[in-house]
Amino acid sequence: MGDRCTIESGLYVTSGTKVRMLDNSGQEVEVVKARDLAGKPDLLFRRNSQTGAVECLTNKSAVELNSELHSNN
Repeated sequence: MGDRCTIESGLYVTSGTKVRMLDNSGQEVEVVKARDLAGKPDLLFRRNSQTGAVECLTNKSAVELNSELHSNN
């Protein structure tokens, strides 16, 4: 996994795990093996509770900081 990736607690991802890549609206774009995502930053991995499929989407919140909490005042 790359920098700032988040993996849901309890999710076991191996290089051969099939991962559904989702767009911003939650629609499947493609299915890839986890090894193809090696080194890619800012991804969120989760398991779909209805289908059991491993899903991946861009983790935009990984780089957003609350300026009020990080102002050092």
